[in-house]
Amino acid sequence: MAENKYFYQDGYSAQEEKKLKRNEEWAGKSLEEVKEGIANDSLDVDQYGAFSIEFWKDESLVWACLKAEHDIELVFNHVRKFLWRDKGFVLGAMNEKWFYPLTSIEFQDQEFNYFDYIHESLKQDQDVISALNKLNNLESS
Repeated sequence: MAENKYFYQDGYSAQEEKKLKRNEEWAGKSLEEVKEGIANDSLDVDQYGAFSIEFWKDESLVWACLKAEHDIELVFNHVRKFLWRDKGFVLGAMNEKWFYPLTSIEFQDQEFNYFDYIHESLKQDQDVISALNKLNNLESS
């Protein structure tokens, strides 16, 4: 019955109201404002749905999120699929700087399988395979 608590509730809880208000604050912001919010820690993964999905076409947004040590899987789940066909983007995403050395233990411990995201056309590319092997060696050391 506890899971149905909010179904019968009138309005939102104070916490839900605060989250909605925080998301509204990011709706309609420019890409530069969103990246600035990520850089100064006023925007996190909870607000990803609040700004335009079109922003996820921009590699610099992805790099800003990774540099801020956001959850890798949540970041890459938002990236527009066509970027995973771009060899430059894929190699940049697999760069070891997102893994080592990083300050946050939680960020270092994230397990992530790039192979699930990379487009089929790049899975046999020698540079991509080499980058995957390099990351696997970093993870096992």
